[in-house]
Amino acid sequence: MTDAAYAHLLAPGRIGSLELRNRIVLCPMGLLFGNDDGTVSDNEAAFYAARARGGAALLLVGTVCVGYPEGTNHPRMPGASDDRFVPGMRRLAQGVHRHGAKVAAQLNYMGTYSFIDVEQGRGRLVPYELPPPDPEPLVGMLTPDEARRMATPFVAPGANLGYRVATEDDIARIVDLYASAAERCRRAGYDGVELHAGHGYLIDEFLAPRNTRPDRWGGSVENRARFLLAVIGEIRARLGPEFPLWIRVNAFERHHEVGERFDEQLQVIEMAVAAGIDAVHLTAYANTDVATAATDSYAPHVAGPLQEHAARVRARIDVPVITFGRLEPEEADAAIAAGQADFVAMGRKLLADPDLPAKLAAGRVDDVRPCIYQYRCIGNIALREPSRCVVNPVTGREHDVGLELPPTARPRHVLVAGGGPAGLDVARLLAARGHRVTLREAGTRLGGVLVDAAATDPVLGAYLGWLIRQVERADVAIELGAAVDPDSVPGDVDEVVVATGAVWGTPPVPAGSGPTGAGPTGAGPAAAVRSLADIRSWLRGDDGEGSRGAEGAVGDDVVVLGSSVAALSVAELCLRRGRRVAVVSDTPYVGAELGPPGRYRLVGELEAAGARLFTGATVDAVAGDHVAVTCDGRTEELPADTVIGLAPALPAATLADALAPTGLPVRTVGDCHRLGFIEGATTGALAVAAAIG
Repeated sequence: MTDAAYAHLLAPGRIGSLELRNRIVLCPMGLLFGNDDGTVSDNEAAFYAARARGGAALLLVGTVCVGYPEGTNHPRMPGASDDRFVPGMRRLAQGVHRHGAKVAAQLNYMGTYSFIDVEQGRGRLVPYELPPPDPEPLVGMLTPDEARRMATPFVAPGANLGYRVATEDDIARIVDLYASAAERCRRAGYDGVELHAGHGYLIDEFLAPRNTRPDRWGGSVENRARFLLAVIGEIRARLGPEFPLWIRVNAFERHHEVGERFDEQLQVIEMAVAAGIDAVHLTAYANTDVATAATDSYAPHVAGPLQEHAARVRARIDVPVITFGRLEPEEADAAIAAGQADFVAMGRKLLADPDLPAKLAAGRVDDVRPCIYQYRCIGNIALREPSRCVVNPVTGREHDVGLELPPTARPRHVLVAGGGPAGLDVARLLAARGHRVTLREAGTRLGGVLVDAAATDPVLGAYLGWLIRQVERADVAIELGAAVDPDSVPGDVDEVVVATGAVWGTPPVPAGSGPTGAGPTGAGPAAAVRSLADIRSWLRGDDGEGSRGAEGAVGDDVVVLGSSVAALSVAELCLRRGRRVAVVSDTPYVGAELGPPGRYRLVGELEAAGARLFTGATVDAVAGDHVAVTCDGRTEELPADTVIGLAPALPAATLADALAPTGLPVRTVGDCHRLGFIEGATTGALAVAAAIG
């Protein structure tokens, strides 16, 4: 692969007076990497510098709050409401410029999402009195700890859950806040400003057709756009026509009876262009009463709709269009080549691999670490915590951890026992430091339980492929079918890292509830609760995908017992292969390993595909042809010729204990140490590789 494969994506571009080295933009994201007073932290500055070093052309600092702390969601969001913010902003800009990239602030006043205003008793400033939320039941599928964290602002002493409808004086004051913040951005050395006019924040609340206020700020499209145009006009009056200024605006809103329509939003865009903006960053939004709102709109779970709308916008206006939306690099290049957009913004992908642009330019596309869409990044923000990336534990900690581990001053021979995600990751990191690494895997292939997971989710297969390639290229000695025990450790090994993963058993069912014996080989009575190991060949497709007659096959009516992502993924695969599926969880929530947006998406898609979900349920009996379940005070017999049970995994650290008599330093990593799944594997691998100096 050469850079010619991405000739359009890597070509220089321009937004107004702003010259950019390629067409890759870092999406603006509310990451909560700043200090608790809204100033730029060392980690925040280092985060943006890392993406600049990695080759992105333009870095957008998300949700820079023009009225901080007023109009702000969280204390760690960046502020630009006072000169005290300027030194940190200048330091951030200098770090970006040092690596040849440009930086812009996305200015925002958060309206209904101004949770600091709630917490501090002010109430939230909005264009009109908003109706109370009416969330669908799936929105409440949270762990108790998640629910507690999300509720923090609303249960604070003196919290004010009400709204303040903006007056003429309020509107004039907020317009001034935007313009003053833009002036500070320019003084701090930022190269441009993006106005956030989407995602339900204050400007977007004015734009929404639900804004029927009777004065000049509501009703018609022209009136609803007046606030946005006033902000643009005031910034232009103060900063002149040359300072780069553009908007991020919804193409549409989903799940609203009265929502933004593309034809009206196109009118808003044309008015903004006439008012002097230099580009349009097209996005989308949805009614947050619907659990899948985020993944249906601004964090799309599938690529496509935003590009179609971007192409229609680009055909109507004469300034550049920025698009985004889970595009792979080849898709991004094709979108630009086809004239759908001028720039492509990437968020999740650049959290996973800040060096993505540089790797594309160097023809190293296979080295790009893939995002696996676990939604920890977005989910953490909903939980009022700094964003994190499941596959990249350095994200958000670039200053504290460093972008890469330094070379070792004392190379050693390290034996890694286990070739699952934790073992692979620690092996590549140790080899990169200069250690001699031997990786032993008792099975006949690398990947461990990630091989099973990849059968249900292709992005996990991409991540597994990336891990294996990195280990192979790192000159790690790989030994398959080679278990580790105290007698088999080579004499020249200096340290051992145990990465033997977890044990996946079956959940207990009432004694005597069903016959014993081997599992079924096809349709027929359920003979036992079957484990992940029992269905592994069927799961991986080793005996023919979806076969009902092969050994270990799965029948037509499947009941999955469990609450984990693994249980949901097995259920999803069964549905995809034409089975009828019910999922029974003893907890009131499922998929706790995922950030809430990913959980909502997975559960929503399961139910839409026909799965029945029983949460907070009790299994009363596993009988010959059914499973008796009690849920919400009612007992039901679920047809079942296959029952698959996935009990919570248990760490498998017995090897570490067995190796103690050898006298070698032994460390554990991944699920054999503490259950953490892929996120635990990556964070643990980094810690262990750092500890082995």
